[in-house]
Amino acid sequence: MRRAVLLLPLLILHGCSCQQHPPASDPSAPPESTVADAAPASGDDTALTPAPSTPAPASLSAVATDAPDELMVVHRYVTAVAQGDLATADALWTGGSPGGRPDDAALRALPDFRGLRIKTGAPIARDTAQPSRLREVPVQIRVSTDTGTLRFEGWYRLQPRVDGSGWEIHGASIQPVMN
Repeated sequence: MRRAVLLLPLLILHGCSCQQHPPASDPSAPPESTVADAAPASGDDTALTPAPSTPAPASLSAVATDAPDELMVVHRYVTAVAQGDLATADALWTGGSPGGRPDDAALRALPDFRGLRIKTGAPIARDTAQPSRLREVPVQIRVSTDTGTLRFEGWYRLQPRVDGSGWEIHGASIQPVMN
């Protein structure tokens, strides 16, 4: 305990070497990824524009280099929920299911999506492993239904699949936002 008290000022003054620094990115690239106003799930045009992704360098990735990044996994999941394809959505979770009552149950329970907008922030490392094995993706979701427009905010946590073939959703915290 005494050592920790003595070392704390040194770490604060010098900086901690275990802190993660994001890789340099293109300054002209947008800070957020967006899929805007998707077509209704029941309409003829159900194709969605995929979120732009910039793959992490191979040395910084905990998954295969050709695997979809964390943002794309979150977009695929929310899009599958909006289209009512819960089998595809559940397959993106660890173990193939979100468990008893997922923390995004309010979003999953909505009937009749008419429009969808997903805004994701940059993934945040939630562990100190190199490369990070637990990432959190901030998300803002706007859903149009027959009864009006609803907004949700929160995050999805992702981890590498056991075989390293891609990311899977490990947890979520999505809450409705009052207008």
